[in-house]
Amino acid sequence: MIIGTRTNASNPTLIAKTVLSSASSAVIFDRVFMGNFNHFQLVCVNMTSDDANTAIRIVRRLNGSDVTTTLDYQGQRGNFQSGETTNAMTNQTVAGYIDITADQTGTDATRQTNHVIVDYFPNVANNPSDMMQSLTMGVGAYYDDAGDGWWHERTHVLVGSTAFDGCKIYGADGNIAGGKFYIFGMV
Repeated sequence: MIIGTRTNASNPTLIAKTVLSSASSAVIFDRVFMGNFNHFQLVCVNMTSDDANTAIRIVRRLNGSDVTTTLDYQGQRGNFQSGETTNAMTNQTVAGYIDITADQTGTDATRQTNHVIVDYFPNVANNPSDMMQSLTMGVGAYYDDAGDGWWHERTHVLVGSTAFDGCKIYGADGNIAGGKFYIFGMV
């Protein structure tokens, strides 16, 4: 659902939103990263999954289809608990998707909600890229101790010249059980 158009380049404009009231295999925003803006922001609030042992991912889309072109990315993740694990991740490539959570995030909507902000820069001549920040709770021991809080910061650069005009949020397994999802045009 398209909601707004460019009205003031200095203020965020709500372009599209989805609020899940029941589980869905994916939240899809097609044809939202158009030429009206150079900077877009995806904001996900209170996102939950129905599979406790899955990663939540985002993949770029073009003309209604997933873009699986390899991404180069760098980033880091860290544990909120004092003295716990912090891991740096460098020069990794994946088949088009971004992991935005720790695996084993759990399904308890009160405690294991996930929040993410992704800044997209798709309409630039060089270096189409994004920057992501997310907060997630881990219930399993995939990274460290159950119940630990995690933050993630990652930057992704598209390898090659494959364009994109949208994105899809989905679970590696299971469904997205709930959450609020917004696309803003920035400048």
